[in-house]
Amino acid sequence: MTVNNQSQSQAQAVEISEEERQNGKYSDLSLQKALEGMHQDGLVVLKGVVKLDHIAALNRQMSAAAEKKRDDPTQNYNHSVKSNFLQRPPVTKPDLLYDDIYYNPFVLQLANAYLGHKPIWNWLTANTALSNTGGMRQGVHKDNAFIHPQYPYFFIANIPLCSTSIENGATEFWLGSHAHTSNHDQIVATKPEQVTGHYLMGEPLPAITQEAQDARRMIRPPIQQTCAAGDIMVRDIRLWHAGMPNETDTHRIMLGLGYQSMTCHLPASQKSFFESTPSNVEARAVFYDEDAFEKTTRDTEFNLKPVYS
Repeated sequence: MTVNNQSQSQAQAVEISEEERQNGKYSDLSLQKALEGMHQDGLVVLKGVVKLDHIAALNRQMSAAAEKKRDDPTQNYNHSVKSNFLQRPPVTKPDLLYDDIYYNPFVLQLANAYLGHKPIWNWLTANTALSNTGGMRQGVHKDNAFIHPQYPYFFIANIPLCSTSIENGATEFWLGSHAHTSNHDQIVATKPEQVTGHYLMGEPLPAITQEAQDARRMIRPPIQQTCAAGDIMVRDIRLWHAGMPNETDTHRIMLGLGYQSMTCHLPASQKSFFESTPSNVEARAVFYDEDAFEKTTRDTEFNLKPVYS
């Protein structure tokens, strides 16, 4: 079978003009390009939409925190692979709460257009590809552990805190898999030990079957999406992906903001910032006092089932 000529391409990248930057809004043609990328590939890169000094400040703070987490023998690892863990952004520090991170106007413009309604921001975390973890990678998966709908209902804005490359663990994405595969391509929970948290017996797990991977690879093989500091990668939640090895001496940290059907878990001390949302997004959150926020692990859970009302 002949491999699609598009198979090795990176995702659609949307450059920003100075006029768009000043207006805080994409032109119709730029928004169309972003929407085409989302619908066709399930992933689009919004170029240069975050200030570099904001990225650098968050990276310094979170890299230091990652070192402490790595030294903790009780630390849980993402997909049980010791190359990557989830890490909370420093949301208790008001000097590190930036509008272009948490209320980025270009992300929100795309969210309104792609999801078809005012988005609900309800998920916040970060994932860290740990330094010097060559040869360690996640299995191919999607972030849906249920029979998910076959239309756009949730997307994640990933904000890397440094430029990403194959060497430092740029995420592997299977472009187009969000629209051209289904939950039938996922491994089903059939054993009691597979039923943990919100996973249910008889329902799909995140992992993709080897047969489905082999078939999809012949149509459009995966790529490792590279981007620069200041870019935001937006992906449909249904897109297949995998965390990759980081062979460098520095951590590769990437924030994740999700828009649609859960609740964020945030500190009450910064409630005024997180409730001062722009008119084109609703923040849905549970707020905790300092001690309870430090102890909660609810923001590492991935129950992304849509809720209809």
